[in-house]
Amino acid sequence: MYLAHWELARSPFGPGASGCYPSAAHQEAEARVDYLLSQQRRLGVLISSRGGGKSTTLRAILDQQRSQGAGVAIVEGVALSVHELLWQVTRQWGGSPELADDPYRLWRRVEEVVTEARWRNRRLLVAIDDAGQLPTEVQQQLARLIRLEPDAALTALLALEPGHVARLDETLLHLVDLRIDLNAWDEADTIGYVQTALVDAGRLSPVFTDDALTHLHALTQGVPRHVARLADFALLTGAGLLIDEIDAEIVQSAFDEICWSPVAVA
Repeated sequence: MYLAHWELARSPFGPGASGCYPSAAHQEAEARVDYLLSQQRRLGVLISSRGGGKSTTLRAILDQQRSQGAGVAIVEGVALSVHELLWQVTRQWGGSPELADDPYRLWRRVEEVVTEARWRNRRLLVAIDDAGQLPTEVQQQLARLIRLEPDAALTALLALEPGHVARLDETLLHLVDLRIDLNAWDEADTIGYVQTALVDAGRLSPVFTDDALTHLHALTQGVPRHVARLADFALLTGAGLLIDEIDAEIVQSAFDEICWSPVAVA
């Protein structure tokens, strides 16, 4: 009923709605990562509050760098071991690690890949999502990787929440060349995202009134995850009421029913 009522081919805001909206914050982050690689900088940190689109933006940036010929590796920081870090990085950069390789052998494979990248003038990028969860010993090995050689052809990008910066090892902090803050959307970006998502899902005529979109931005404070959730639930509420458009009252009703505050859960 939800999709049929709004004439949608798929859910515009659900898990299957892939893609990263090119907000001003995203474009700035993308430009800064370009700077890191083009200027052969060693380490950048991408910082965003929970729900701020950190992981989605990170993957979109990596896809862009991959399309430009960079060797890209992305690893989740949660419960990451030294062996897994080295194995994943080597494999994604095009090496041929074996699961039975010990850390010494994995380091040799990493060095081989980096040496070849330098010879081919190819940049390598390793990104760690949820880097604030990295154990100390993994952070130390990551610092060693970043400092592998004076002119190593690699850049590291750590994505984490503001409150987790203090968890980074001092050695890593001293290696940071650039901090990239991924700020919440402004009202124009919130409205643009909602309207674009609806069109991409097959809805060509307007669904939300102007007042509804303004109110949705105010309630969510432009936090991308909250924008998507509230817009999605407002559509569900509207479909249940069999109405033709979503106004500010429906947005408020949906917000009250799902009972969360962006401040409380950010």
